[in-house]
Amino acid sequence: MNVMGRSKRRSGVLFGTVIVSMALITAACGSSSGGGAVSDTTVAASDTTVAEAVLTPIPGGEIIVSGEAEVSNPWIPATMQCDSYCSQRARTFFDTIGSFGKDNVVHGMLAESITPNAEFTEWTITVRPGILFSDGTPVNADALIQNLQTTGTGFLVAKALVDVAKEPSAKDPKVMQLKIHKVDEMSLTIFMGKGGDQTQPLPWPGFASYLTGQWGIVASPAWLDALAKDPTLATKPIGSGPFIVQSYAPRDALVVTRNPNYWMKDAAGVQLPYLDKITFKVIEDSETTRAALESGEIDIFSTSSSQVIAKLREKKDLFPMVEQTDFSETNYIMIDLAKKDQPSGDRRVRCALSKASNRQELIDLTGGGIGIIANGVFSPGQEGYLEDNGFDPAQDIAGAQALIDEYKADKGVTSIEVMYGHTPDRIGDQTAELLKGYWAAIGVDTKVEVIPQDQYITNALFGKHTMYGWRQHAGLFVDSQNFWWNSASGVKDGDLSLNFARINDPIVDENLSIARSDADPAKRKAAAEAINRQMAKECYQIPTSYTIWATPHKANVMGIYNTKLPDGSPINEGAGFSGQFWMNEIWINTAG
Repeated sequence: MNVMGRSKRRSGVLFGTVIVSMALITAACGSSSGGGAVSDTTVAASDTTVAEAVLTPIPGGEIIVSGEAEVSNPWIPATMQCDSYCSQRARTFFDTIGSFGKDNVVHGMLAESITPNAEFTEWTITVRPGILFSDGTPVNADALIQNLQTTGTGFLVAKALVDVAKEPSAKDPKVMQLKIHKVDEMSLTIFMGKGGDQTQPLPWPGFASYLTGQWGIVASPAWLDALAKDPTLATKPIGSGPFIVQSYAPRDALVVTRNPNYWMKDAAGVQLPYLDKITFKVIEDSETTRAALESGEIDIFSTSSSQVIAKLREKKDLFPMVEQTDFSETNYIMIDLAKKDQPSGDRRVRCALSKASNRQELIDLTGGGIGIIANGVFSPGQEGYLEDNGFDPAQDIAGAQALIDEYKADKGVTSIEVMYGHTPDRIGDQTAELLKGYWAAIGVDTKVEVIPQDQYITNALFGKHTMYGWRQHAGLFVDSQNFWWNSASGVKDGDLSLNFARINDPIVDENLSIARSDADPAKRKAAAEAINRQMAKECYQIPTSYTIWATPHKANVMGIYNTKLPDGSPINEGAGFSGQFWMNEIWINTAG
């Protein structure tokens, strides 16, 4: 079974660009993460100390949480354009079908079991009995089927499910739907098919991971039906999660209150969640958020800003901080490869820009000096990672200049201008200025565009960027990246594409296919390594560093990462995606 990247509590390393990664399914999920070399700094994590282990959680109270970005299209599972903070909030009122445990295996959440056939071409889900949505309606096979069909055939998630079999709808044979058959009141089976063809069953050993993210979110069917008639209900979502949405004001606050009928209990039999209320705020700038924590305006937040992490390491007694560093995302410059008319559409220009960049200086000046240079989008620990993938991350001005001169002579041009975009953030501004300087040294002019955080993913989906700062691709197995890199996910500008970079490479596609379906783990690993080498050779991305996420909080906030799965095993930290934490078992220590 496929697994996600797990997260360890140890000091991390990384320069954080200020771009969110998309958490549609998993593994980009984030995640939101980096193994390999790390520093030896010990980071306080009060929620895992022996002292906390002997404390009895105190139900009640409320906290204020902050995040860096507002969600686009809240809160409809089929259309949410979800970054890490979006997913963090959505998981308070929605439950998913499955979730990753610390063992990197998918466990059931709403599902009591998720079981493949011998060939991994069919997957049967049995729903956990006795669960109700907060509107009192039952969570059963019909509820899961309606959600899987609605979200799975929506414009956003459908492109990630090309290898789920399709069949004509019983209501309208002209409409194709996912091949999902109801077995009984509490069970259903999902069928795999190559390219959606139900006559070509496709082995998919890692399929269960797709039930842990956006496609696996389950909302009340009654709410979904009402939503179809009244779109204003989108901001009043109803799920089976530990909290209920009280109010939502975009770009201001989401307020959720305790679900008195939540179905999960802690190990002592106390009904969850512990907290009575959570207020989620949006503060786009991490330095501003740090100041809000230090002044007492908020209680907890997650950040990938290495500058902020470095500063808060010096205040670990006041603000304990858990850091996520395993199977990390990569900070890199995304390039829209479909824009062939732009200089960045030429390999020589892409490689020149990469060679001209000083990664260590970027880390030192914008990342608080705590970072590891990246040689690609496969981070240490991930399937496919190579210490030597053919890419040299060292700055090479002479080599870069030679490529630019060759391009100019070939194209008959005397000047080159590229467009670089980033979100509104001081670190983003600093990064853009450094890049402009590096590229000016080889005769390339750079136009910088600042784009609001909540428009960033939308623009990427429709190919409105040329080159832009990005962070993505956490995870353990390369199959979790399939829809981000496969040409089947879309390669044309203007069309919605989860393949943000519009990668259209037969070598990448072929090896993604092997990584998805081959029964031999060694062959899947070799395929992942082949993808790594091909991307390095073509300079499809300009990697900078591997990401570290941290979750600083007030010292009286307890229970972070203590959440258990329904089967009693520990849940994966980061809620299966870096930059997140589960809210079910967080509590406030009022004893001093």
